[in-house]
This record gives sequence, structure tokens and C-alpha cells, in this order.
Amino acid sequence: MASRLPRREDDHGRVVLLIAGLFAVLGMLIVGGINVTALQLARVHVLDAADAAAADAADTIDEGAVYRGGLGGALELSDAGVQRTAAGSLARQQLPDHVLGWQVAGGTGAADSRTAAVRVTAVVRPPILGGLLSGVFGDVHVSVQSRARADVG
Repeated sequence: MASRLPRREDDHGRVVLLIAGLFAVLGMLIVGGINVTALQLARVHVLDAADAAAADAADTIDEGAVYRGGLGGALELSDAGVQRTAAGSLARQQLPDHVLGWQVAGGTGAADSRTAAVRVTAVVRPPILGGLLSGVFGDVHVSVQSRARADVG
């Protein structure tokens, strides 16, 4: 029976492979956690920029509507005015870390002539191994939408 059991020399090195594999998995979890956290923070920054652009756009008035009917309880907005003001507001803001670029997207405009709806899309690159991941999977695209309304009163 003793001849069937493996000898001590046969197990040499197997524990080292197990430990190396565990460290590789641990490293991937850490890198993945850092990248996901950075992407979520970049998304929040893009949402903040969209909020600021929507607030600026909500203050834009449709001059033609004001001259025709005056000011009522809320400002009359136009799609073109909201898009122009949102794009200008976004252009003045500084790009956050890991955001390669952003732009005002389709769907931006005056939702009901009183509410400014601003949609922003951004391209985000993860901080760790971002270039390698972008080459394999492409960059991460983030899309957010914000609404604002300015009441007169």
C-alpha cells in the first residue's frame, strides 16, 4: 500500500502554482474594482456637467414667444435655444479625469416648451490598463440625461 501513495518529491512546486494563481485572481479583482469605481465616478462627473448644462439651458428663453405673448408663469423654451445653450455650457466646463471627450447628444431640447432636457454622451477610459482594454474592447461610452425647469416668479 505504501507504494501506491505519492512520494514527497512528487508534490514539490504544486503549492507555488496555487499561490501564484490565487495572486493573479486577487490582482484581477483589485484592478477590476479600481476601473469600475473610476468609471462610476466619471459617470457622476458627466451627470454633474449635464445638470449644469440643463440649468443653464432652462434659463434660455424663446425670444419670439416672449415678444408674442409676454412672460407667463414659466419661460418658453425652444429646442434650438436649449441645444445651443447646453453645448456652450458643456464647452466651458473642464473635462474630468478619465473622460476623453463629451458632447450634447440627440434628444436634447425643450421637452414641453418649459423643461430643458439635456442628454450628454461621453467617452471614458479606465485608469489601469485603459489603453490595453480600449484596444481590445474599445472605450466605454456613457450617456446621461438631465432635466431642468425655470419658473418665473
